[in-house]
Amino acid sequence: MKSRSIEHQFEFWTHIGQVGGYMYQFDEYTATRPYKETWPSKVFTFKNTNIANLKHAILKSYVPNAIAIDSIDPLNQILIENGFKKTSVVEGMSLKVTSNMVFKKSVNISEVVDEKGINMFTNIASEAFGYSIHTTAIMGLLKDDYTQLFIGKHMNECVSCGILFLDKKGDSGLHMIGTKKQFRGLGIGKEMTQHLLYNALKNKSKNVHLVASKFGAPIYRKYGFVNKGYLNSYIL
Repeated sequence: MKSRSIEHQFEFWTHIGQVGGYMYQFDEYTATRPYKETWPSKVFTFKNTNIANLKHAILKSYVPNAIAIDSIDPLNQILIENGFKKTSVVEGMSLKVTSNMVFKKSVNISEVVDEKGINMFTNIASEAFGYSIHTTAIMGLLKDDYTQLFIGKHMNECVSCGILFLDKKGDSGLHMIGTKKQFRGLGIGKEMTQHLLYNALKNKSKNVHLVASKFGAPIYRKYGFVNKGYLNSYIL
């Protein structure tokens, strides 16, 4: 059974690609290709995939050389057998919302409402995650009804970021939670997580989803998130 948390992740990428005008739907898969191949350049949601066609599309630069796939998909083994290299594994996690849950809203965190905020968000996120995020990739989210972008401050300096996405099933997802390196270890990431969960409850979501690295997963387990599978990434 496919992971609901990973399905949510794919829907998030599809949505921001649609809003940003860089989502491409092919017969065999979905691809997002923002300006200059910055985040989130991905190929995902595979069906009846011809590996020869996929390799040709990547080699010709028709689609990004970045594959994301549920770990239980049989295509994983086929990719490996055809020369694809696994680059990362992240954990799909979900939280079932209960009536007694309480999360803190932070006065240090504000929602992005203008282009200046978008520029600040991409600067923070690019530094926090170590890869390029162009403003055009998320500019369309300013007027989006399903996505909220947040920036957190510490000592009057903007140092953290996070995204909350409401999917078609009414579930919320936590995305792009990051903190500038020099401000880590101060509880700023936890503060952003609490703030996003507070807003997820405002969405009246019955479930909240995210994907986490092996370092982040233990932190989210403390909030009640449980494992729902793994998301593998490959390059050719």
